Amino acid sequence: MLKSEIIKIQPSAFIIKANIFIRFIKVGGILHLMTMMGIFLFWIGLQNSIFFFENNQIKYALLWLFVCCYGFTLPFFAEFDAYGRYQNYKQIKDTLYKYGFDTRLVAPFMNSKCQRDAVIVAATDLNLKEEVKELFYTNGYRWYHVLPNAFLKNPFILFKKVFWERILFTKFYHLQNFYW
Repeated sequence: MLKSEIIKIQPSAFIIKANIFIRFIKVGGILHLMTMMGIFLFWIGLQNSIFFFENNQIKYALLWLFVCCYGFTLPFFAEFDAYGRYQNYKQIKDTLYKYGFDTRLVAPFMNSKCQRDAVIVAATDLNLKEEVKELFYTNGYRWYHVLPNAFLKNPFILFKKVFWERILFTKFYHLQNFYW
């Protein structure tokens, strides 16, 4: 809803925060699932590494300790990425509201599955979901296209600073026309 419409209703701070949280969960669904998987890996890795250390099986203990460390770091990366996709959601929502649906506006957000999910949530809020899904379909994107385009073109982009800045350290975007 527009701020001008919501001001008439006068929602409480709780309602505003709850709607922001719901959008954050919708935008980063896959990433939040990865966070839960990371916590699970951490827990299993910790339990198994302790067990193998107690039984003096150092090789297996170190392997499970590695799994534990991976499970510990995965939630941080996933949630930083979810925060970045939420910023993309807010930006594209304001842009689509201001200028209407245009393929040129959506094109910069077609690079990864998470960005496309953010665009779909924003388009759903503005009743533009069908147009956006049709655009993704005509550009060849299906449900199984998960990896970012940049990674498919150059797998070594993971070792570049620009990639990580764009993924993990997305700048805050303040919504101009909406509360959530």
